[in-house]
Amino acid sequence: MALRLAIIANPVAGRGHPFRKIQDYVRNWNHPNWDARLLTTQAPGHAGELARELAESPPDLLAVCGGDGTFNEVVSCLPQPLFPLAILPCGTANVLARELRLPLDPVKSLQIALKRNIRHVDVGVMRGGDNRSFMFVAGIGFDADAVYKARPALKSAVGMAAYAVAVAECLIGYKFPTFTLTANGRNYQATSCLICNARSYGGGMVFCPEADMTDGLLDVLVIEGIHRVGLAGFLLSAWCGVRRKHEWVQRFRTKEIKINGPSSVRIETDGELAGTLPAEFFLSEKTFPLVVP
Repeated sequence: MALRLAIIANPVAGRGHPFRKIQDYVRNWNHPNWDARLLTTQAPGHAGELARELAESPPDLLAVCGGDGTFNEVVSCLPQPLFPLAILPCGTANVLARELRLPLDPVKSLQIALKRNIRHVDVGVMRGGDNRSFMFVAGIGFDADAVYKARPALKSAVGMAAYAVAVAECLIGYKFPTFTLTANGRNYQATSCLICNARSYGGGMVFCPEADMTDGLLDVLVIEGIHRVGLAGFLLSAWCGVRRKHEWVQRFRTKEIKINGPSSVRIETDGELAGTLPAEFFLSEKTFPLVVP
């Protein structure tokens, strides 16, 4: 009896080229041990709806053909799925695929996925905001505002350079409102924060090099105060892979964190806007069956 594969695909990610490659591959299917079903998303949020429907009759494998945002929709709807999940990268940043060292060709990633080499990894959970889950990062403050300012049309035209433009705009105009983090019995007064479940971040930047998706801990980076010039240098160092120490940058590891602050402070999870403060963050440890090379 053949195994059942479901593929949720975003037809506009990567300007549609990756979707057409997957569509052609499924039309000329050459894996007799698998029955493949291609499900196409119609609008933002539809990937999550399709994933919930699949949970009623679980396939043997779900592959998500899209960017980090599409995968985040599925993860947020299925934080503890009944079937293994694989990512077929075709987005702008493809952070999760790079973290897993998957090929960026979705067909090659699908061929790897069919081998079903499964690793159970941690998944981050946010309560508050839009109640999302995340695989690699949640950002609060400056980081989320840059995501907010990244123009979709520019992303489509120039890719990751659109985020560089948004970061430059935020370095000039972001107000850096203060919010309070509580973790490990201590309070921090922050103007920006990254909560990392994985080492990778968009654009090849690394902010939490010790982060590990299987260690049961969140790696947290906190920015205190307003340091526009210093922050620009800090971001450039992260892009170059150099770790700089500053007295206004705090790092720690924790299992959970509470953040209170103005509702004007935005949150992003895996590069997608996810509401505003207040919010709590924690891990669901080694519950997520992720297909890896």
